[in-house]
Amino acid sequence: MSRLHTTAQRYQQSSKPPTADQTASSAFDIAEEASGSGSATASEYRIVSAGKGQGTVKIREYEYSTANFHVSPQKLRMIGNQITGLSVTEAIRQMQFSAKKASDRIKHSLVWARKNAIFQKGMNPDNMYIKQARVGKGQFRKRLDPKARGRFGVIHIPYAHMKYVFWEKMPEAKPEPRNVMEKALLAGDLPRRKIKGFKLTKRVWTPLNETKPVYNAKQFYNW
Repeated sequence: MSRLHTTAQRYQQSSKPPTADQTASSAFDIAEEASGSGSATASEYRIVSAGKGQGTVKIREYEYSTANFHVSPQKLRMIGNQITGLSVTEAIRQMQFSAKKASDRIKHSLVWARKNAIFQKGMNPDNMYIKQARVGKGQFRKRLDPKARGRFGVIHIPYAHMKYVFWEKMPEAKPEPRNVMEKALLAGDLPRRKIKGFKLTKRVWTPLNETKPVYNAKQFYNW
């Protein structure tokens, strides 16, 4: 009886109600602990180019890749083009209301990637956006396709995956010019170049002279 009593006590202690951290949440609800998950130091940021004539910016980066699942790479690339450049929250919202079959899988992976970026990198979910969404091919499975007269074909079942690159820019980061040309572009003092060969030397369109008769008029404008 003593063993049964101790076993029952252990079961009661192990079956405690779940805490607030273990409860499920919506895809758009961000935990309160995530918003204040430590302040980022300057060493966590790295300097990258913001584009031609836009200088450099300091960003934090997080990469996440889904597993291979049954979808065509061409169809998955359409979803990648749709969410590239959007904020992570807006991309999740787009996938929630998308009619594509793979959108549900992409939505769950985006939610999981956002959670990992918050707790592993300390990134701010309000400033995160998808810099890249690359699509890669997986192994194609082969199945037989029976046909008439004892013949058969081969069916290729495609698999693909998507890799996200999240960026978070440093708050109030001003672009830093790398050379004289970018410095002039950012300041707006770059002189306009003189391009030769683009001047109109003759009149392209001449109004019709109504005093002069038109003989043998053709079906197109030629006077």
